[in-house]
Amino acid sequence: MSEIEIIEAIARCYKDNNISLFILDITPELSQESLREIKLSVDNISTSIIVFDEFNDVEIQNPILWLHLIIDACEGFEEAKDYHEWRLNEGFHDTAFFQSLYQQYTLLVPEIRKIIGHAVKAVDSHHIEFNTNIAIALREYHL
Repeated sequence: MSEIEIIEAIARCYKDNNISLFILDITPELSQESLREIKLSVDNISTSIIVFDEFNDVEIQNPILWLHLIIDACEGFEEAKDYHEWRLNEGFHDTAFFQSLYQQYTLLVPEIRKIIGHAVKAVDSHHIEFNTNIAIALREYHL
């Protein structure tokens, strides 16, 4: 799948599942770790998930970008074999907060995957970090 097809798949997932996303207020604890909380609602189901947002992408009014952050958080959790690997891969400190977040992910990620499925993928993180053309396309995507 090409990178632009990845963005189109995220957009289809958003539209086809009638997903509603809302950025929750930032807290000092989340802010200091470059984290944000996104509320995801589908039909009568509503949950929120904390995502890594180093580049303040939630400030861009773009639900496809926000869904990408959720997918990226799910993939990061799914790719790690345990808490230690997840924490190291994500660059998080070993604190009670991140232990709790990991435990939350064990419950949330499977529920989110029931909604969005496993076929939809995130844009590779190096594109996001270096703001390559595909990252720019994702950040500027309009429904």
